[in-house]
Amino acid sequence: MEKVNKIIKRIEEFAPLTTMQAWDNSGWQINLGIEDTKKILVALDVTPSTVDEAIDKKCDLILSHHPVFFTSIKSIHSPYIIKAIQNNIQIYSAHTNLDIAQGGVSEYLAEKCGFKDLDTAFEFIKYKQFRKEENFSKLISTLKTIFSLPSVRVVNSKRKTYRSIAFCSGSGAEYIQDLEKIGIDVFITGDLKHHQALNANKMTIIDLGHFHSEKIVVEIFENLLKNEDVEVFAAVEKPAWELI
Repeated sequence: MEKVNKIIKRIEEFAPLTTMQAWDNSGWQINLGIEDTKKILVALDVTPSTVDEAIDKKCDLILSHHPVFFTSIKSIHSPYIIKAIQNNIQIYSAHTNLDIAQGGVSEYLAEKCGFKDLDTAFEFIKYKQFRKEENFSKLISTLKTIFSLPSVRVVNSKRKTYRSIAFCSGSGAEYIQDLEKIGIDVFITGDLKHHQALNANKMTIIDLGHFHSEKIVVEIFENLLKNEDVEVFAAVEKPAWELI
């Protein structure tokens, strides 16, 4: 058993709430004033299935990346949120503050792909430049293996080699033109739309999808809590869509 405020303090020391974006709602989503926790479910999203899994595993706290609430609310009607409250499950989210933290989501994504000692650009972007050409097809194979993907969406896929690479977990298409200006060869992100893809000039963009580029957040939570006196479970999650 561990004190809830100790768990939250550990997260906020790593990713201070003061660093989240103005539009974001990181922090407590449901705070019932319960002081102790025995079992924690860590997840990318809080969904009906996430809440059901927390109940099945007898978890009393859910830590998620994406907040439950983004706008002001006057009343709660969502059955799964009511269900969480009825089962004394508290919910806390660390979103953009966790994205930009040192060792946060974009940096962890890059390191998971084998790239370390990265620089930061435009707050959310982690990038690396190389002294020699790197093999592009090897990068694609690595991504498929790491994320268990049969294929990946690529813009400007004819590239053979690259000398710089950038990462932005989640949605990073707004940075395409800025990254091209500083000479980035390959950009790995998610949620790339048609017209955003058309904005790419010479830069190659690899769209992992929002889910796969951020699901790794559960590993960050697990690492943060590995020395705490609680059981931590990674939620069973999958993308919202399926390929048939």
